[in-house]
Amino acid sequence: MRMRVFLVLSLMIVEAFAYRYRYYRYSKWKPRDVPECMSPGLVAQFEDNPKLKEYIIERHKGLSNSARINFKKYNKYPAIENFLKSLGNEPSIGPSGQEIFAPDEVIGTTVENRKIYLVKIFKKDMHKRTRYSKRMRKPAILIDGTLKAREWISPAVVLYFINQLKNNPQQDPAIEKLVDMYDWYFIPVANPDGYVYTYTTDPCWRKNRRQTSSDPVCFGVDLNRNFGYDDKTWDPSVGGSTDPCNYNGYAGTGPFTEEETKAVMKVMNRKGVNFVAYFSFQSYSQIWAYPWGYKKEALPDAKDLRKAAQVGADAIFAKSKRIYRVNQSARIPEFGLIAGASDDYARGGANIKYSYTIALRDTGEKKFFLPASEITPNGEEMLEGVKAFANYIYKPRRKYYYYNKW
Repeated sequence: MRMRVFLVLSLMIVEAFAYRYRYYRYSKWKPRDVPECMSPGLVAQFEDNPKLKEYIIERHKGLSNSARINFKKYNKYPAIENFLKSLGNEPSIGPSGQEIFAPDEVIGTTVENRKIYLVKIFKKDMHKRTRYSKRMRKPAILIDGTLKAREWISPAVVLYFINQLKNNPQQDPAIEKLVDMYDWYFIPVANPDGYVYTYTTDPCWRKNRRQTSSDPVCFGVDLNRNFGYDDKTWDPSVGGSTDPCNYNGYAGTGPFTEEETKAVMKVMNRKGVNFVAYFSFQSYSQIWAYPWGYKKEALPDAKDLRKAAQVGADAIFAKSKRIYRVNQSARIPEFGLIAGASDDYARGGANIKYSYTIALRDTGEKKFFLPASEITPNGEEMLEGVKAFANYIYKPRRKYYYYNKW
């Protein structure tokens, strides 16, 4: 009996100590526990808006140290890799009883020797091969995240999508229907070197991590200025920079100089895949933007893109009462004119009709530094938006006959 009382008391003491340690650890969290922001633009705002530092610290608290994925937290890259590689181990079973597959594929390797992953989610019975043209193939949608390293909400929402479409935790037939209609391709972390750098060294870092000059302090190309298919769609003078030491906007010495942008471009142009839509999830501003970004001239079918995007934005509003503005990129004041963006290339270079950049939450209060509590609601509303969009543009003429014309 005494031994039992002793054991119970010992356990209570250990638990009390553990709780006290956790409380101390987080209640005494100091800015020095978080890598220091080195963005000239953001640091200049700290004096006028000291809460920005608090938001950076708060976001860092939501970073999981586990090797297992946690969809309610931000995850380090090894945990993301482990999750993506595990997806292909076995198919999941949808509400219909059919199998859903999600193999991973390495599509590139960075200068710091990290792998860039692509995940495809599909059903085999809806994936019959055909010897006919692209117009006869099942339509596909491509979604990427983390072109800009500091935007942690971007990979978190892409991972949320992957989990919903592959594992369908709520066994929702409407989610499974998306896999019936489309093959889904995801690049959750297009910029793994930059992403890792944001949680180890500089939480405000935007670019990749290739050394760009003989000057030892000059690193990184802005990947969302490194796409293009001519001297107008890639042009550092339009929203970018030719300075290899520029903190934010260095566009490289030409289009696709970077392994990361090459990897995304090759997927967009993959033979045998009928991409009908492309989304780049970025942040912040709550905007659903379509090409062009490098000029204000409208696409001939801009009304189609705007209408489809508005269907998605309306679904988001119905879900969460969040307003996502829909407009051409070049006509959005927060964006200005931008050459070298991925959505312009997807439309003009890869001929993907419905090409968009979606700037996720928020509208500017916390900027890139959303707490982990925002991951699930942002994922839920975006899933509703993309689901409504995908249902709207789906245009089967007959079984296994689809088209992508404008």
